[in-house]
Amino acid sequence: MIQVKLKGDVIKEYEIGTTALDVAKSLGMGLYKAACVCRIDGTVCDLRTPLTQDCTLEILTFDDPDGKYAFRHTASQI
Repeated sequence: MIQVKLKGDVIKEYEIGTTALDVAKSLGMGLYKAACVCRIDGTVCDLRTPLTQDCTLEILTFDDPDGKYAFRHTASQI
């Protein structure tokens, strides 16, 4: 098990290999549907990135500049 620090200094435990998208889903379907990208220990990552060690995780939506960038970059590829 790994400890994941979330918004508001909430710490939750997850299995090693859990993805940021799995974490978002466990927190609520609204966040799961709105998630664009994540930030793991300050580094912007894909939502499918597996969490392999204790970390700080932010789930970013379109309201966040990095979330907006990821959404627009992905949309431009279509």
